[in-house]
Amino acid sequence: MPLLLPNLDDRSWADLADEGRALIPVYGPEWTDHNASDPGITLVELLAWKTEMDIYRLNQVTDAERLRFLDLVGVRPRGPEPAYAVLSFSVKSGAPTLPSSLEFSGLDVNNVESRYHTLREITLAPGTLTALQAFGEGGFQNLTTAWKRMATLSPFGISPKVGFAFYLGLSDPLPVNSPASFYFTFADGFSTWKYREEIVEQIRKQSEACRPRNDNPCCRSKRKTNALATSSTEVLAHHGVRTVWEYLTSSAGKQQWAPLEAVDETRCFTLDGAATFRAPSAMVRAQVGAVGAPLYYLRCRIDAGRYDAAPLLSDVRFNALRAVQKAKAASSFTIAADCAIVYASSGPPRPTDESCVRMRLDAAQRITQLDFTTGTDTDPQLTILDFVAPQDKSEGTLTLEAAFLGFGNGLPAQQLALPGAPVARDSVHVYTQEKNSWHSWELREDLLSSTRRDAHVVLEPTSGTLMFGNGEQGRAVPLHAKKNGTGQGESLIFASFETTRAREGKLGACAIRTLVDSPHNRALLSQHGSDPNGWQTLQSQLTAIGNPLASSGGAAAEALNLAAGRADELVDTSTRAVTLADYERFALATPGARIARVTAVANLHPDFPCYKAPGMITVIILPYLPQGRPMPTPGLLQRVYAQLRSRRVMGTRAEVVGPTYLEVAVQATVRAKQRADKVALQAAVVNALNSFFDPITGGPDKTGWPFGRAVYHAEILRRLSEVASVDYVTSLALIAGEGPAQCGNICLGQTWLVAPGVHQIQVL
Repeated sequence: MPLLLPNLDDRSWADLADEGRALIPVYGPEWTDHNASDPGITLVELLAWKTEMDIYRLNQVTDAERLRFLDLVGVRPRGPEPAYAVLSFSVKSGAPTLPSSLEFSGLDVNNVESRYHTLREITLAPGTLTALQAFGEGGFQNLTTAWKRMATLSPFGISPKVGFAFYLGLSDPLPVNSPASFYFTFADGFSTWKYREEIVEQIRKQSEACRPRNDNPCCRSKRKTNALATSSTEVLAHHGVRTVWEYLTSSAGKQQWAPLEAVDETRCFTLDGAATFRAPSAMVRAQVGAVGAPLYYLRCRIDAGRYDAAPLLSDVRFNALRAVQKAKAASSFTIAADCAIVYASSGPPRPTDESCVRMRLDAAQRITQLDFTTGTDTDPQLTILDFVAPQDKSEGTLTLEAAFLGFGNGLPAQQLALPGAPVARDSVHVYTQEKNSWHSWELREDLLSSTRRDAHVVLEPTSGTLMFGNGEQGRAVPLHAKKNGTGQGESLIFASFETTRAREGKLGACAIRTLVDSPHNRALLSQHGSDPNGWQTLQSQLTAIGNPLASSGGAAAEALNLAAGRADELVDTSTRAVTLADYERFALATPGARIARVTAVANLHPDFPCYKAPGMITVIILPYLPQGRPMPTPGLLQRVYAQLRSRRVMGTRAEVVGPTYLEVAVQATVRAKQRADKVALQAAVVNALNSFFDPITGGPDKTGWPFGRAVYHAEILRRLSEVASVDYVTSLALIAGEGPAQCGNICLGQTWLVAPGVHQIQVL
């Protein structure tokens, strides 16, 4: 939706010309020839054309001005967003450790390479994930075939309860006291990393709201507060359920399930993430459940509590982790044979060392002076990927994990391009080495408020263009060479950043198969130079690399019109709970909660339903579980209340409650049509009544029984008549709870729902 701007003047050329002719009698009554052939009329039409052009220019709003308008309401166009993938590995032998940011690549349909790098360290374990099983009310269910078909799985069944478990069978045991990782991907639409970040943000805001202000004179306590949960990789606790991980081992010659040391990022199977385990003792091989082959098993068991909705598993992989489609920029320099090199006290730099580097370049961009000694605290620490010192009049090389962009030209608004654009804006850091001192530049959206002393730079992430100041609005980069032309390395411009292909970097399943042979990977795997063949060693150990699922995410930079559309939506979006619809909307949007229905009632206190309570808002929430009579857990009620508390209007009070169920049974006698199966008809009538009373899918409009809605005798009569093979109903009565059968309607309280009881249906 575009941002609608006012039309400052909508007059056309014809309107302006007619207006000019109309003013002639006022200012020149002796002018009587108003035909087009008159030279004066020609001048009037010419001036009308010129005025129309001025009006057109007046109505134009540049993109820079629109960006400023959007900034006033806190909206900025989103930059390029990288894609994400889950990488899984298998090894021949040993337990190699893959460091964080290790690069892998795959080809898209056009044979263009996309590089992904890992987001965490992982230690690979031998073996493969062979079987999956679910244990529930019906015993064991083998999910292996459905998993291999990439079907959606219910790890705890459709109605999880305490004691239900999800089993994973391995071909080899987990190494004792060594980490092993699994990655879980879920399919309910509420498990993505974006959803995880919303949960973390809510926790952070609630923690901040509970902490006293530092400048509060009434707070004399010097006690330190707990650190806020701000990391999206932090292990989050579920508000309603608790699960435990166990593995099959032996003790005193008997097999038993023992607790497994686990770091589970899945929030009890509700968020995509990894689970890392350490087995304190050796696993045993056994035949378990519906899988005939003996395997090494571990399981996730529901220990306490209740889910809001049953988890739906899309995929699980062994030796897997998350990767992002980004690649770090690097540049290589030739070191002149006669270069003067000054090392730090620790000696020559090794791969992956971070060091302050100062250099001078000649006309051929060779390093003629190189200094690795420690500078000031504000000097950038550049990552060394490779360093070969010059020897015996042979040149050396230096590879940095930063791009050399060029030299300062001293001109206003100097522009340089980051190679490999688009780039991830939050990864860009710009530095200049001016003589022997480093200067850091701050990224800004524009330079309108910058002064001549501010080292500010503007980045366009799609093209990778950097624009420096003009000397008045933002500092200009100094001239590289001295006036006499003899200066060397006076103004060098560097940038460290990550490139991404954004939307184009999304790859299909099984497309990422290659360990990249790059200076970055070789430096990471060299273990600070102690193993120069680290890349070859890992390459020989890996038997398979792949992404079982297609990449997710990945988006091009947001167009200005789309950002303007988001700004328009803010006009109709309230950040405060004012109306009942606002309370319902905020309750449904509670991060981490799975809520099926919400209803807000004004002037009602749940403990005093017969009295009017001004300023009171009662919010009734309904999750998906337990089936038949869903009821929120205390943790869910607290989470929704925390969501509403910070948004309610002053002078109001909110209460969040679950429904009260009234069991309603139907006592009826129906006449079957000729040749109808009476037993099947009785079951069909019972099913129709149960579906009509269902709190989530029942009711007159099949969106759940409305809160507080009465059960009408005539409505039940119509529902019975609509069942196939029912000729007519001879008698009908309703039973509320343990009361007697009655022929009238059954009234419900405002927070009540009906629950189907044991119906008494007689078929004639």
